[in-house]
Amino acid sequence: MCALPNDTQIQLPADDPAVQAVSARYGASDAGPYRLKVRAASRGLRVVAVWQVLGCEARHVTHIRIRLDHRHGFEEMTLWYAAASADVLAQTVTRLIALPWVLDACFYP
Repeated sequence: MCALPNDTQIQLPADDPAVQAVSARYGASDAGPYRLKVRAASRGLRVVAVWQVLGCEARHVTHIRIRLDHRHGFEEMTLWYAAASADVLAQTVTRLIALPWVLDACFYP
């Protein structure tokens, strides 16, 4: 499980009008704001490969952050979804973890 980041200023509450509008638009009953996090060893993160794994769900990504942690020797990519299905994200995590260069992948609200 990934640790929650401390950047609460960019988190959207579930009752935010923008989140509700996107959820209503896509009609997923279990849709909500989620983050998907992928970690790889330093110089091993493959952004295009992550994007390919997302497939047509990539259109729901609203924000991306790539972070380098030289102290601990890893790179991290976090993707924000305004509305996404937990089932679809679980399948995405399963596909990401299967890639040999991925150290860790998870999603969380």
